[in-house]
Amino acid sequence: MSDRSKTAYYRRCYLNDDKNADASGGKTLQKLISEAVKIKSAPWKRALGAGGSDIQLLSVLVNKSSCLCGELAYYQKERHIPLIDHDEKGVVWQGNVEPLDSEGKKRNLKENALYFAIRENHVAVIQSMAVDTQKLSEFLTWLIQSEAKLAPLALIALKNLPSRHALEKLKDHNIRGVRFKDRLLTKVKEEVPLEPGEPPRKRRKLVHTIKQSPMVFNILAQLGLSEAILEKLQSESDPGAIDVEVEISYRSKKEKEGLQTVRALAEVFGAQEGLECTIQLDGKSKIQGADLTISDSISVQCPQGNVSVDDALSKLAKWLMEQIQAGKIP
Repeated sequence: MSDRSKTAYYRRCYLNDDKNADASGGKTLQKLISEAVKIKSAPWKRALGAGGSDIQLLSVLVNKSSCLCGELAYYQKERHIPLIDHDEKGVVWQGNVEPLDSEGKKRNLKENALYFAIRENHVAVIQSMAVDTQKLSEFLTWLIQSEAKLAPLALIALKNLPSRHALEKLKDHNIRGVRFKDRLLTKVKEEVPLEPGEPPRKRRKLVHTIKQSPMVFNILAQLGLSEAILEKLQSESDPGAIDVEVEISYRSKKEKEGLQTVRALAEVFGAQEGLECTIQLDGKSKIQGADLTISDSISVQCPQGNVSVDDALSKLAKWLMEQIQAGKIP
């Protein structure tokens, strides 16, 4: 049995906005999900994309360590598995095969999944590139409000919080500035979708595309810097190699003001993996980007390279309860 290190993240669920302080009827996220699945019978499946080819499926929902735990899986219908091999002469063979179970029955290929544990309004997740906390929030909103017709006025938001360590630094220091750095564009390889009426391909057709960081572009636009950056992109042979670094001068005068600023920065920057962010404090002290989120590495069993769902949920629920009981959540 091989174990792999997975990152567990904490999120706080907020169910009400300022204008409607009791939109959830006093119910927690854990309670709303429990009621929703009784109203809406399984399978809890949400179709996305053109023609509903993309599927979000709540494939597991169990109780562990006082937490409601589950797996939100993502798959595309009729997706084939690419195969490759070569012979002794070095001749390469490539092809595709349908996913089949042990009895030879055609199944769908699970491509990504998110694992969650929920205790009242505390949420812990192990997420993937394609299924993150935003996707989980959208799915829960669909399940609770669209399908079960519960808490129709509530805003279901899973927000990232700064660590207690970051907030404690503000007791003795004021904020002097913020600096962040990120890759503006990233070159990725994507599969070309089939045209309407086009027969299935024997081989996947791939194309290189450039993905931009929406958060960085939005901030640059607000600062009036987007046009200058776009001019630079037009003259750059490899735009995916451009890093953007922004430094903002700021001065907090009160601890309350600093707390509000750090929480806001954690919500925007803390949940962005790979983003370099530093909050500069007086006295040469700093709050690093890692302090803008509550996370930890946990060991999960992965037999044959695949995550053991039961073990992942057990470890995640245990980690969440430890964070709550140890007072590590602000």
